[in-house]
Amino acid sequence: MKKFAKLSLAAMAVLGLSSNAFAGEDKFTFKPFGSAKLYYETVDVDGSNSDLFDKENASGGALMSLGATGKINSCFGYGFEAMGVNTLGLEGNLVSKTRMGNGNSAPQDALDAQFWFPQAYLTYHPCDMGTNTTFKIGRQYLDTPLAFTETWNLAPNSFDAIVALNQDIINTTIVGAYVGRGNGVHGIVTNGEEFQGYGRVALGAGADALGVTGAAKDSFLANNGGAYALGVITNLLEGTLPISFWAYDVDDVANAFWGDAGYKLDLGDGVKLDLGAQYGMVSPAGATEDALKSANLNDDTSGFGLKVGGNMSLADMNFGITAAYSSIDEDGVIALANTATVKAHHGMVGGKKTKLYTAGIYTDGTHVAMPGSDAYKVKLSTKFAGIGGLALQYVHNENDKNNQLDVDEIDVILSTGILPGGLNTKLIYINRDYDQDSVNDSSHIRMILSKKF
Repeated sequence: MKKFAKLSLAAMAVLGLSSNAFAGEDKFTFKPFGSAKLYYETVDVDGSNSDLFDKENASGGALMSLGATGKINSCFGYGFEAMGVNTLGLEGNLVSKTRMGNGNSAPQDALDAQFWFPQAYLTYHPCDMGTNTTFKIGRQYLDTPLAFTETWNLAPNSFDAIVALNQDIINTTIVGAYVGRGNGVHGIVTNGEEFQGYGRVALGAGADALGVTGAAKDSFLANNGGAYALGVITNLLEGTLPISFWAYDVDDVANAFWGDAGYKLDLGDGVKLDLGAQYGMVSPAGATEDALKSANLNDDTSGFGLKVGGNMSLADMNFGITAAYSSIDEDGVIALANTATVKAHHGMVGGKKTKLYTAGIYTDGTHVAMPGSDAYKVKLSTKFAGIGGLALQYVHNENDKNNQLDVDEIDVILSTGILPGGLNTKLIYINRDYDQDSVNDSSHIRMILSKKF
């Protein structure tokens, strides 16, 4: 039962399900939640006339979120969330752009406030029917390998979807999903209230990569029937060997497969070992395949990732080290990255974030997941009880298809909750050094203050 309980929690995390949906008592419940976030980032790009902390090189914004989850009775549950973002007038002193999208891949120059509902769903668990199945219908967050909610920026993206989760097989969860629309956008994560047909976003990226414009592009974008996903998550060897397989069909865009496995071993004396392997493949389909064929670019993209890591606990401190490697073949044009935040990038189609082990903060789906990339990553981390965590990571990416993606990145991440009132603070320094003189190196400082209540 312990193994099944752990798997159940993992599956609910994939779906973003509230545990209230599984409660047995036949009564209405209401559990409110909320959060606030203040986000600021400044960048110093080589060759520019502005430095770190100059208004022209800074972007930011404030977010407020209020919502609730609960159950209507023992069969039905619900959840909703309202979200708003604003600059709070910071553009008068500190920033020149917001951290939200308006259909573009860069922080928007129009400093408008936005308000939308990222979540509004019902859950249904067939009562007394002898099946451990749950349905989640409506606007929601998702977390699957090639279609997921990104949370790194000011506001997350979400989806209009229907998801079914079944746990009738012991230690195994089967997930089926249809995704109709999303508000993801490359680079900035979310367009707020601007939800589009899921396939349309990816088709637009493909059209841009191929240089398709005008009426031809409108025709190219006409057909999009959303995306389908089927996943199997299982846990073997007393819970130490999690394995998952995922298959996708993004209508008129691509078919995809993803598989991963991990192995965790407790060596005793506070020392633990963590191994992982992952493999993915994306095949163009429908209108995208036809367009790519005309340009002789319709090959599949495939790639894999490996990691080995460990951590050690000593007194009130925890130390960790992880080394990872990934390789993507150079034949395809579609990255092994998030299909919810795709855009044409260096002549290929890439999502902003990727689940590959080698991803850095900015050297992410736009680099390590691109066809032709070989990437390495080393991460050192430590946690101090009652204080927070410190992480240092180095990412190196080489790309045989486009050397403008050859880059070294160093990230320093400090997280702490010691400020008064339980205010969480994250400070990040990012340095990117490109091999090509045509691509400017850059340094970034990101500061995030957040509070959940």
